[in-house]
Amino acid sequence: MAGIYRSRVDGVNVDYVIRFSSSLADDKRIIEADIDGTEAHDIMLYEEGIIERKDLVRILCALEKTRQDLREGRIHLEGKYEDIHEFIEAHVIDLVGMETGGKLHTGRSRNDQVALDIRIQLRNDLNFISKLTIELVNTLLSKAEAHLQTPILLYTHMQHAQAGTLGHYLLAHAEVFLRDVQRLQDCFDRVNLSPLGAGPAGGTSLGINRERTAQLLGFDGLVRNSLDATSSRDFMLEPAACLATLMVNMSRLAEDLVLWSSSEFGFVEIADEFASVSSMMPQKKNPTVLELIRGKTGRVIGNLMGLLCALKGLPSGYSSDLQETKPLLWDSCDQTADSLKILAGVVSSAKVDTERLARKASASYVFATDLAEQLVAQKLLTFREAHRVVGHLVKEMVSTNKEPRDFSSRMVEEAVEKVLNRKIHVEPDLAADVKTPMGSVKKRKSLGSPNPVHCEEMLRELKERAAMSTAAVSTREQKLQAADSLLGETVRRYLSSSGSI
Repeated sequence: MAGIYRSRVDGVNVDYVIRFSSSLADDKRIIEADIDGTEAHDIMLYEEGIIERKDLVRILCALEKTRQDLREGRIHLEGKYEDIHEFIEAHVIDLVGMETGGKLHTGRSRNDQVALDIRIQLRNDLNFISKLTIELVNTLLSKAEAHLQTPILLYTHMQHAQAGTLGHYLLAHAEVFLRDVQRLQDCFDRVNLSPLGAGPAGGTSLGINRERTAQLLGFDGLVRNSLDATSSRDFMLEPAACLATLMVNMSRLAEDLVLWSSSEFGFVEIADEFASVSSMMPQKKNPTVLELIRGKTGRVIGNLMGLLCALKGLPSGYSSDLQETKPLLWDSCDQTADSLKILAGVVSSAKVDTERLARKASASYVFATDLAEQLVAQKLLTFREAHRVVGHLVKEMVSTNKEPRDFSSRMVEEAVEKVLNRKIHVEPDLAADVKTPMGSVKKRKSLGSPNPVHCEEMLRELKERAAMSTAAVSTREQKLQAADSLLGETVRRYLSSSGSI
């Protein structure tokens, strides 16, 4: 049976109209959600006295057979159906007849049905992506712990800025990704509300129990207003925005790794399994997966823009434009999940050239800010005076091909006399303390700096936050699993004395 919803119009749509209008190919992701939602809805209809027990039993039996047939490939999503909802209802009617199967959709619209299905699937995707993001965070933390005293150059404007450590750098990205986890957790709470029972836009005259279906499906509450429940899609926009943000954060880390793995930098080497070769140049080892993360970031941003554009001009109430929002959201979920797995693998397996990092940092004049601040700390100069003196000193050292290791306190005294026309005495150990990268780093006192003491504190805190986030996701999953068990047990209880169709 096909076209069961064509009550108002005559005739059968021509094939190209059906292909244009149908979302069946995009609905594969929500098949199980649609069956679960239908079972919960029909159980509620029986419990409220709207359909009879014998009808419920036959409908549940048909739905379970449909589920099993789909899983095992005995039936396929094909035919002249507008969407998965029509497909499943038509299949049930084929199995049990119109007299019983025709009651399946009582008191429900496809409008609240599709909003329900998307929310059920989306909350699972959010939990899955949250876990993958936490795994990336833990990978970064593990790598950071091994490199709390590995010196690196920190950049601003892609110019040498200050000395830092690789551990501090990795902790910075861990902080960013934990914020992404928090955003995903926050929007989960707004996704996990049930729209079922809202009808097309204005509810139903039948005495349904929306709280019961929400309970059976593991929702924390209801989207109460029926118009809001069926026509709003901000519950899709918010996750799409969170995913775009997460991808942008991954893209920035990927870009650093692309640069650092180049011959010009040579700070890290990407593992062979995450690299590719040139079709012509045998020496090449290309970080293609990192480049693809950058590219897929644009794709996920584009999906967000597509969602915003689809929604921006819609009138209140359901419009078929909303059909086009699902594939955009699912693609964002999939691309983000895949990118998280890849990036965690790249970070975990990357080889760090600590000697090259140390040489580069030691050959740079990034000690300049620390030197200026030490002159201030010793109350020898104001900061602006120290800035002028040290800037002059670095300029002279560069012009005379002197390296940072050649730096001395005597050179500072001479620079002060030349720039400020006065004499000061600089203790020898002041120069010795700051002219090495780690000596410079260990002088930093501000919280959150690369000083290993501060990094150890940050590492402990981030580990605790990651563990708390893992526990939060686990709690959400356990709650959904408990609801799934409740629904399954309820279905089995009604089917226990039913026999077969």
